[in-house]
Amino acid sequence: MSFRIRLDDLPLVITAKAVSFLGDELATVALMLRLQSSGAGPGAVAILLIANLAPIVLLAGPVGQLVDRYDNRRLLVISSLVQAGICVALTTSASPIIVLPLVAALGAGQAVNGATWQALIPAVVGEQRLARALSRSQAANTTAGIAAPALSGLLTGTFGARVPLLIDAVTFLAVLGAALLMQTRRAVRGRTSARLPGGLGIVRRAALLRTSIALLALFVLLGSMVNVVDVFLVRETLGASTTWYGISAAGYSIGVLVGALAAGRLTSTTTLARAMLGSAALLGLGLAAMGLAPGVVWLTAFGLAAGAMNGVLSVAAGAMIMGNAAPGERGRVAAVLGAAISGTQLGAYAAGGILAASLGPRGVFVLGGCLAMLAPLVTGRPLLRSAAERARATCRADVVPAGSG
Repeated sequence: MSFRIRLDDLPLVITAKAVSFLGDELATVALMLRLQSSGAGPGAVAILLIANLAPIVLLAGPVGQLVDRYDNRRLLVISSLVQAGICVALTTSASPIIVLPLVAALGAGQAVNGATWQALIPAVVGEQRLARALSRSQAANTTAGIAAPALSGLLTGTFGARVPLLIDAVTFLAVLGAALLMQTRRAVRGRTSARLPGGLGIVRRAALLRTSIALLALFVLLGSMVNVVDVFLVRETLGASTTWYGISAAGYSIGVLVGALAAGRLTSTTTLARAMLGSAALLGLGLAAMGLAPGVVWLTAFGLAAGAMNGVLSVAAGAMIMGNAAPGERGRVAAVLGAAISGTQLGAYAAGGILAASLGPRGVFVLGGCLAMLAPLVTGRPLLRSAAERARATCRADVVPAGSG
């Protein structure tokens, strides 16, 4: 596998990802608010989120094969066109019979887009600059995330869900344009090649990849159940408006921005491992504090701190996993990473929907945050050991024997 390296492509990639993320957030918030306003409960929100994530889990194997086998430009163009059409179709009906299959189809497109971007960024910047590049990408996404919830709340309250969904369709067309302009191409194996080894086997054989993904998956499983009830915590438990719901979400996003920019300075494998563990523990603590917040202002403040830890965790984990994956295997590793996170989110969303009935939104936040703090305790020692072994191996590889050259 060979690559054409063009550092000028990085701003184009970052902008395209951020615009796409903005559209996705607008659509997600609009659909959630439409459900809540129609009288639906946490269970309905959980079903919506599950429908979007299930394809990322179920299609991980085929998606990984596609990304490592076909040209990144072709994949981005086709998937963006399809997703734009789906967003337009979502504006025509609010019936779950129509909406849920369309949301699932969007998830399939997101699986392809996500793995393609993950595999492409290291090819654009090289492994040494990967953490800084991911930091800039996360910061751009977060900037979009700061505006998206409040903007979607305003648009949905004024026009209904139709306008945010149409804007999401336009953002997919922007991604298509960026894909056509991009110069970096991953020269991958053609369709006549034999089937590539599966991503799960690749991850299982690499201790550092295995333990890094395990930490993320366990954290998501224990902590993400709060996503099902956050709108109910703000709107019903705390009695805040849709605008305050957007502001609180924006506060969390501002924290992510700060954390992501700070994490761009991380370099060594051992430093990345420590950052992953520390940020995961503090993020769990922040979620528990959000559940105990006496008002929406306190909720926003705690969310700001939790978001900062989310930003550090996101950048550190991405740099650790994609930076230590072989160039020709990054598509499959990215697909496994996406499936692990999405699969555990499915379990968390289902648990959140069930627990909300008995614990309420506050209880789900406190329980989820406390449980999330267990993730670094379970995976900390093997992750640090694997990181130290990888660092020693890198040092040995860098030593040039006397008399060589």
